Formats: sequence, structure tokens, C-alpha cells
Amino acid sequence: MTKKVFIIITKGEVGGAQMSVLNLARGLKEKGLKVKVGFGEGNFLKNELDKLDIEHIRFKHLKRTHNPFSNLFFIWEIKKYFDKNRYDTVHINSSNALLSAIGAKLSKSKPRIVFTFRGMSMLDENYQKNPVLKSLYRFFFKFLLKFIDKPVFVSRENLEKGEKSGLVKKGYLVYNGLNPSVLKFYTEEESKKRLGDLLKIDLENKFIIGSIGRLAYQKNYEFLINIFSDILKIKPNSIAIIIGEGDERYKYEKLIKEKDLEKKVLLAGNIDNASKYLKAFDLFVLPSRYEGLSITLIETLFAGIPVLAKNVGGNQETLPSASEIYRLDDKEDFIERFKELTLKDMQEKIMKQNFENSKNFLLKKTLEEYIKIYS
Repeated sequence: MTKKVFIIITKGEVGGAQMSVLNLARGLKEKGLKVKVGFGEGNFLKNELDKLDIEHIRFKHLKRTHNPFSNLFFIWEIKKYFDKNRYDTVHINSSNALLSAIGAKLSKSKPRIVFTFRGMSMLDENYQKNPVLKSLYRFFFKFLLKFIDKPVFVSRENLEKGEKSGLVKKGYLVYNGLNPSVLKFYTEEESKKRLGDLLKIDLENKFIIGSIGRLAYQKNYEFLINIFSDILKIKPNSIAIIIGEGDERYKYEKLIKEKDLEKKVLLAGNIDNASKYLKAFDLFVLPSRYEGLSITLIETLFAGIPVLAKNVGGNQETLPSASEIYRLDDKEDFIERFKELTLKDMQEKIMKQNFENSKNFLLKKTLEEYIKIYS
């Protein structure tokens, strides 16, 4: 019986994987397990874990880097930690943290190692790397997986891809889950008022197309910006609000200016507890090039709002209606789905379906599955 679990992730900043780690740590603690969380840079997890009185540690050498010396220092740092601290299970939640499996297995305690694939970017045809680097990355990744006792996938699509590619012989499927009792959404009226105040814009009588995510290559927000003029032809009062920050901001700002959409597509930056504002959106859009199982997408189910997402990763497993899925970078398909989802009757139908489907993504189920795997 597993009693002590150490959860580790590369960064402690705001993000979907970090939210999964936070929910998991909270849930395991409530189940009576002793939990500790390890991470590198970023203060989001630290601050949230402090509120929950959950132990945590920051590893000096845990970071996103290809520097071999930094990685070796990290392996040694982990080995020393688990030489002195005994845990039944170490649960790794990010690719860069996979090196901790070597350190943990070399330590005196030799804990059971669980690794959750939060996504399968290294195998995705849309991943932005040249073929040689992707092959090297895959080889190194497969080597690290030799130190893993139980590989876990967050979507069936990713699980099947991992097994068919030979990356793993046998994987486990555990969907991300949320606890509805800790989810707090502003009402539609309140969320629009608060969001409007933050952005210094009047959102009354606007059709709000929203998204929450990093301004990064993976999230592919240029697709939304590029087709927004076509959206305005269908719904002239539309406005897009993208909550999040990242390296692609300058690129997006330039594209928005070129398209003369400065008053129509707004980059809101990071907003604390952004999911609280979900009910401000008349439609949530997720144009990602690749995904695992989006936490924000699951939050939209609990908020009961319509979604239009690309058919990648676990999106089709998350959303109950085919009307909410469009083909990869297919402008015509997106526009057809968009027209359908702006109809009032269709919106009401989808909202009910999404909320009903949220029952498939309860944290209670996630915890039960992980506790079985830990044991």
C-alpha cells in the first residue's frame, strides 16, 4: 500500500500540467496519503501549495535545458534527495523532469516510478523540430523510459500512439479530473463586467470568442487571428479575448496589426484564476497543433459553455458533440462549425451536453486510478 508519494514537475509556473499536479496533490492529501511536490522555476505552485499546507521543494538544477552538465547536476541532486528521503512512489509529470527517474533509481530508496505523458509532442507530425532532432529526442526519451515502472497517458489517442510507435509496451489510461466543489466561476454577467474592467473595454452586446493558453507555437493562435475577418462577416459583433502569455506575443501582435484587428482580437496577458472568467465567453476556441488532455477544456465542460476545438490529442474524447470539433487547420470546416454554434438553440443544446459530460472528468475517478497504479 502506497503511503508516501513524491510528485515532480519541471516548472512551478501557471499551466495545465501544474494545475493537474496541484489537483492531484490536494486530492491525495485528502485521501490520507503523505504528499510532497518538487519543481524548478516559477512561484505559482509554491504559493498554491502553501495555501493547502502541502510540503514542497524547489530543485536548483531542474529546468528546461539541453545543457548536459546542468542535467547531470540535476540527476545528482535528485539522487542525494532520495538517499535521505524515502517515498513509496515518485510520480513524474513532465518530460524534462524524466531525468529524475535516473537519480531516484540510483538512490538508496529506489522508489517505484510513475510517469504521466501530459502530451505526445515528440511524436506529433506538427511538432516544430527537424526530423533528425525529433529522432534523437525520441531515442533519448525511450532510453529514459527504461527507468519508468508505469507509464500513464491522459488520453486514449496518446496511449494508442505510444504503444503503436513502440515507445512503451504497455501503458495506463488516466483522464485528468477536476473537483467541482473547488471550481468557482463568476456568473456570465459578473465575468463579462470584471473582464471588461480588466481590459478597459465594454463587452456588453459582444459575442465573445475566448481562449486560455500560452502564447506559444503549440497553441496556434495565429489560425484564429488569420480567420477572424471571416468570423466578423458571420458575426459582426464578435471579439476575441486570449488569456495567457508567452514567446509568440510579438508575432501575434504584429499579425493583429497587419490584419487591422487591434480592437477585435485582444491579448489579455496572464490573469490570476483565469478559469473563473469562462462564462464570459459565448464560445471557447482551442486551435492547438497538438494536445494531451487540456485541463482548460475540461473546465469549459464544468462551466457549461460551447467549444470549438481542433481534432488533436484528447479533444475528441473530452467533447461530447462532433459539432465542437473541426479538422486540423481547415478554415472552411471551422467556419461551418462556427455558423452552427452561433445559433441560439444549438448553443443551449451544447451547453447542456458539455455540463453533463463533465461527470466523466471528476477528480475522484482520477485519484482512484492513480492510487491503483501507485500500488
